[in-house]
Amino acid sequence: MDVEIISKKELTALLDRIEQSDALGASSTYARLLRFLVESTRSGTIPKEQAIAEHLLGSNFAKTDTSKIRVYIYHLRKKLDQYYQNQGKEETYVLSIPKGGYKVEFIQREQQSSFAFRNLNPGRLLWPLLLVLIFSLIANALFFFRNERTPPDDFSNSIFWKDFFNDEKPIQVVLGDLFIFSEIDSLSGETRNVRIPDINSKAQFEEYKERPIHKGKQLHKTSYTHLINGSSEWINSLTKLFHPKKEFSIRPSSDMAAQDMHDYNIIFVGMQKTAGIFNTYFDKSEFVYNSDQPNRYLLPKGVDTLTFRPQGDPDEQHTDYGLIAKYPGPNDNTILLFGGLWDTAASESLRNFVRKSKMTKIEEYMEAELGYLPTYFEILIKVSGVNRIGFETEVLYLNELNLSN
Repeated sequence: MDVEIISKKELTALLDRIEQSDALGASSTYARLLRFLVESTRSGTIPKEQAIAEHLLGSNFAKTDTSKIRVYIYHLRKKLDQYYQNQGKEETYVLSIPKGGYKVEFIQREQQSSFAFRNLNPGRLLWPLLLVLIFSLIANALFFFRNERTPPDDFSNSIFWKDFFNDEKPIQVVLGDLFIFSEIDSLSGETRNVRIPDINSKAQFEEYKERPIHKGKQLHKTSYTHLINGSSEWINSLTKLFHPKKEFSIRPSSDMAAQDMHDYNIIFVGMQKTAGIFNTYFDKSEFVYNSDQPNRYLLPKGVDTLTFRPQGDPDEQHTDYGLIAKYPGPNDNTILLFGGLWDTAASESLRNFVRKSKMTKIEEYMEAELGYLPTYFEILIKVSGVNRIGFETEVLYLNELNLSN
């Protein structure tokens, strides 16, 4: 409905009441988001996700941060519904954000009619009302029993996930991204973007620039990176895992700051070569991962060393290897790593801990091997796949990590 139905003074007072309500709680983020969407609607400008992200997160936000704007909007819709069902049930005007866009609708509630039923024939109303009541009771009963049979998966008490649900520290999801740089042709002046598999960090890029063959060339790190196809699945899976109890922020691994390792409970998902700072945790591992030879996991066994590297074509039938590890962070926080030599195993590593049936099998394996579920651990898995989709997982090794922060 038209925004003009509510005066600016009434709208300001309404926004104040919503912000001070239990629905929004102490969240200044949702208050700022709501005011921004309202002001944009009043001015006739419907903002894009990038504009919303810049308003909430600042001008230096990573482009991948736009993906979590949809999560913020989803929760804001729920918070508005909660407000109007409770403290705002007597409000004259209702603010809503219809799905599919970011325009705010302003709806004026109809005043309750005062004539009641005195002019109507009670006999004509009785049977329809009874039928509606009976139908409602049956529908609610079916809904209740259906949900009793298939309760939603709850991971909040899982030994693997409870730190993330119960800790007050915020959650940061780190996605392994591919490093891209630009090269300017000194003769033609043309710029091209380059992706070299062996370059996966700023340090490796700086070393690459110093090679004699590149003297005279203008090489620059781009302001953006490349996320692999599985990233959307990873975000979707983790959103289902945590909603509605917890929220999380998203950051590409190439944009990781050392301070983040102290401030967040962190979940990394991606190819091992893109793990960046997380690969330092191999100092505490039974496995060896060499970033100079990034396509293999090594497992020293006495005088011998077992080598695990992918085989086949990732776009056809192939075998991949993944590492799942839970580490204590440096500031009484938790780090979960879901890695793979290719993206097939990276995706399958996460699936083993966000799907109840798969996680149950991992738990059974751990209890069979150790007699209990360890707090910190690392697991090497073998994944058989086709076209970058894993269809069979085999646990090869389990190692309990006895670590202190």
